[in-house]
Amino acid sequence: MSELGEIDLVVFEVGGSRFAADLTQVRRIDIDEPTESVGHPLGAPLKGSRALVFGVGRGHERRLAVDVVHGVSRVPVTSLRRMPPAVHAAPFSIGAWLDGDDTVLLVDLISLVPATEEGTSHHGH
Repeated sequence: MSELGEIDLVVFEVGGSRFAADLTQVRRIDIDEPTESVGHPLGAPLKGSRALVFGVGRGHERRLAVDVVHGVSRVPVTSLRRMPPAVHAAPFSIGAWLDGDDTVLLVDLISLVPATEEGTSHHGH
């Protein structure tokens, strides 16, 4: 997060719900291709053929299919909330952005990838 107390979030929609992810995790926005997809951990897109492409280490990429990318919002860090540890939320839910009266779930894209795919099982070079 920047010294200015602001963070850039990519705001997107999947299945009628709004989500946001740290812009630094997103490499690009592309068409959705099933080859590198992480599946539909946030729900199946209704109509979208877009994908957020993010790196998972060692030059590998994965795609998250989304319906709509609303763009990038620069938001004050003070409008972000961490998830309480007691909440039985999915591991990719790292908090929420309070956008006026709306609460937008913050997603850690890397944790959408099953641990078996993260390259953690491959040791050595």
